[in-house]
Amino acid sequence: MIRAGFFIARFLTCIRNGGMSMRVRTYGKIDEAGPGRWDELVASCGAPLFYRSAFLRAFERFPLHSVQAHFYIVGEDAQGGLVFATPVYLLKGVDPMKILNNYFADYGGELILVNHVWHCYDTWIPARGLDPDVVGAVLWAMEALAADLGVALWGFTNVDGTGELSRALTAAGMVGVQVEERFLVDLTPIPDIDRYLALLNQPVRQNLRRYMRIAERAGIVAQVAPVEHADLDGFVALARAGAAKYGNADYYRPGIFEDFLRALGGHVRVFEQRLEGRLIGSTVLLVDETTLHWWVAGNDYTAVPQISPFYLAFLAAIKEAMATGKVVVEAGRRNPRFKTRHGLRPRPVQSHFLPTFQRAVEG
Repeated sequence: MIRAGFFIARFLTCIRNGGMSMRVRTYGKIDEAGPGRWDELVASCGAPLFYRSAFLRAFERFPLHSVQAHFYIVGEDAQGGLVFATPVYLLKGVDPMKILNNYFADYGGELILVNHVWHCYDTWIPARGLDPDVVGAVLWAMEALAADLGVALWGFTNVDGTGELSRALTAAGMVGVQVEERFLVDLTPIPDIDRYLALLNQPVRQNLRRYMRIAERAGIVAQVAPVEHADLDGFVALARAGAAKYGNADYYRPGIFEDFLRALGGHVRVFEQRLEGRLIGSTVLLVDETTLHWWVAGNDYTAVPQISPFYLAFLAAIKEAMATGKVVVEAGRRNPRFKTRHGLRPRPVQSHFLPTFQRAVEG
C-alpha cells in the first residue's frame, strides 16, 4: 500500500531537484481553464469527445448524475500553453455502474475524487506526452486536492487496460484492477457495409439481413436526426424503461438528459425507428473527428416481436460511421456476447484508485 502523501512528497522532491518546468493550477469551471487551449490539447493528443470543452461544459450545466464539485487540473508551460489538462469530479454515493460496490465496497458511500464521470468509458490524461513528470504532477495535484477535500478514495476509472495511461499509472504505483470491458471496431480496412457483414459468421450475418427484411415489411421508418430535430423525450422514456429492469433508470434523468444532449449540439446524432409514427427505438450517437460513439439506447422490444430495434441500431451506427468518414465505432461497456458476435473487439477497462488516508487498524 502506498502511504498517504506519497505523490505530494515525490512531487516536492522533483521540484527541489529541478525536474519540473510547469505550473500546476486547478480551476472550478471549464471556461476558467481556457476552452481554446484546452480543446487544442485534447485534439492534438487524440483524446475522445468526453474531454472536449463542449462535453465538460454541458456536464457542468446539466449533470447526468449528482456531482459535489467540478475541478479542472492543468499543467502550464512558461508561455501559458497546456502540457496536460484533465477534469476531476467530487462524488458521493454515485455508482451507477456498480464499480465501487463490486471492487471498492468500503468506499461506496464516501466522498471520492475521480477522473472521469461514469458516463465516460474511456479515461485519459490529455497531455503532450505521459512522461513521469506529467503523470507525477497530475497525481500530486489529485492527491493534494483529495486531502484538502477530506476525500476517502481518489483515482481513475474506465482506463484502457492496454493503453499508455494504465502503464503510466502502474509505473507510478497506482496498480489497476479490471472492472469492465469496452468494445470497438476499426473500420479502416472495411470499405462498405456489405464487406463488414461478410466478416461476420454466417448465422449472425443472415440474422441481420432477416431483421432488415422484416423491418422493411413491417413499415418501420428509420432516420439519423440531428439533435435539434430528435425526439429526446421519447429517447429518455425508452431508455429509462429499459434501465429500470436493472434498477438503473436514473442513469437517464428526465429533463437533465435531454438538456445535456442539446447542449452538446453538433456532436450528437440520434438514430430513430418509428412504427406507424410511434417511436420504438432511439440511439444516441456521439461524434468527434475520427470516432462514432454508439453511446446509449432505448428500445421497445415488443413493437415487432420478430426483430430487435437494438440490432437495427447497431447496423445504422456502422453505416453512419462509414458515411461520415469515421474510422472507429466505439460501443461502450457490457453486453459482450452481442458485441463480439457482431465484430466488435473487447478491451479491458481498469480502475486505478488509492485511499487518501490510511484507515486505523482496530485491535
